[in-house]
Amino acid sequence: MPDRFATMLTCIDGRIQQPLTEWARKHLDVEYLDTITEPGPEAVLTTADERWLEGVLEKVEVSQRAHESGTLVVAAHSDCAGNPVSDDEHRQQLRQGLTRLATRLPGTRILAVHAGRCGDRCWDPELVAEVTPTGRTPSAL
Repeated sequence: MPDRFATMLTCIDGRIQQPLTEWARKHLDVEYLDTITEPGPEAVLTTADERWLEGVLEKVEVSQRAHESGTLVVAAHSDCAGNPVSDDEHRQQLRQGLTRLATRLPGTRILAVHAGRCGDRCWDPELVAEVTPTGRTPSAL
């Protein structure tokens, strides 16, 4: 039986919520996503102080405790107002963020996903990197 819940840390941008949710449901075989939003979360993950990180981790832990979520998706996207950098920079920040989170969430599967533009009102999420619950470092895809 598939896990019912996964957790997603993503941008506040409403344009990417549905494509990312659909991607996660399909690739993770889950019914629900507990969603934590922050403008440009991949940039914040690489530069934020411990207090901000603790706040995010508390939210992830609520999802894990209440809904037995064992997977965290960290998602970024093209054309981000909160983090206006190139797609390559988004992907690099996602990888750095996963490394930081992996040390704090050793029993959690963590995936980095980037949603690139594929046309008007079209977003194409892709897996960028993944950390397995064994604590290995992110594998680049």
